[in-house]
Parts: sequence; structure tokens; C-alpha cells
Amino acid sequence: MKPLRILLTGASSGIGAATARLLAQKGHKLFLLARQEEALAEIAGEFEQAQIQWLAADVTKTVDLDRACEAMIQSWGGIDVCIPNAGLGIFSPLKDARLADWKTMVDVNIQGVLNTLHSALPSLIENRGHVIQIGSIAARNVFPNSGVYCATKHAVLALSEALRLEFREELAVTTINPGAVNTGFINQTNDDSLRESYRPQFEAGMDAAFIAEAIATAIESKGRGIFSEITVRPDRR
Repeated sequence: MKPLRILLTGASSGIGAATARLLAQKGHKLFLLARQEEALAEIAGEFEQAQIQWLAADVTKTVDLDRACEAMIQSWGGIDVCIPNAGLGIFSPLKDARLADWKTMVDVNIQGVLNTLHSALPSLIENRGHVIQIGSIAARNVFPNSGVYCATKHAVLALSEALRLEFREELAVTTINPGAVNTGFINQTNDDSLRESYRPQFEAGMDAAFIAEAIATAIESKGRGIFSEITVRPDRR
């Protein structure tokens, strides 16, 4: 298939970085967004300059997303795929949680996705593009000490369904729902005891490259069918 023009947020680490590298290896064009400039520059330096562009951006700021989409469209003529990957989880019992942590998860996991989509949608629709949402097992289940995080991923799933219903003829929409992934995700939890009790579960989780492969499968299915949802879980054998 011809190279696709892909907008990817949260591209500096974890699932985002693994996805950036895999899709670039497959010959696609990547426009990478994250707050960590050095990490973005490192990934871009591994590939041809014409294949990867990047911009330091905060998904909670609409001006950053508008600027990125405008730059991508100016450089490459449009957006074929949008992956609003930026997200985080801060776990704690509800009674002990900090309101600031709740707001951070809502701002990044929900508002950040909305900001990204709002900026990218006109070009995506024009190009009959593809939205890849990064959900979670938590989009279907609620777990102790992660109620607000689960709520944000339920919101992502609802938004995916809304996009699918309203843009059935214009867009493909896929939601990837991973279980535990071995990244630095758990490090954002401030509760020392809770963080260390969960750490073995995440360390035994899937490699981020496995999630990237699911994303690539969904993207490259175009013309043959659409994966509405892909759920991936660690192999516990």
C-alpha cells in the first residue's frame, strides 16, 4: 500500500514510540507530537528526514494541536490516520485521591483526545481517513483504585462509537484496548505502596511493540475491512 500520512500524539515513549518506529519502518510518514523534544528528535533521527516530522506539543492546548495539523497539511497535503495516543493513569483509592490528579487524567485522556480529533477531523474526512483510538481493558471493566482512569477510557470508547455512527461513510474508526503493558505507565502513580504493588503486573505485561503491531494491522487493513475494536491481553501461560 502507498505510504500513509499519520498523526501520532504521545509519541515520545511507550506505545507511542513503539508505534512510531514500526510504522516508519513500514514506510509510512509520521508527524509526531509529545512534550519531550529530545525523545522525539531521537526517534526522528533514526529515519529519513522526509519521512518523520515532529513538534513539541501539549495535547491539552488546542493551539498546539491546530499548529501541528496545519504544519502537517502544509508539508504533506493532508492527514490519512490520526492516533490520539497521549494518555496517563494515576491510581489511588477514591477517598485518598487528589483532585488535581483526577483533573490531569481528564485533561489528557479525554480533552487531549478531543483536541486532537477536532484539529484533525476536517482533513481526515476529506481524505476518508482512519482514527485509531487507544482505549484500555479499563474501557470495558472498572478496577479498584483506578475509577477515574477507567472513566476516561469509557469516554474514549463512547467517542469512538460516536465517530463510527456519525462518519460511517467518511471514516474508519478502530479502538485498541490493551491490558497491562510493560512501559513506564505505572510510574505516574504517586502512592508509593500502590505503585510498587502494581509494578510486577505491569512488568509481566505485553511489550509495547505488540500493541504497535495491532495498530499497524488495523491501519493496513484498509480496503479489506475495518477492525472496530482490538483487545489484546498479556499471555499468562
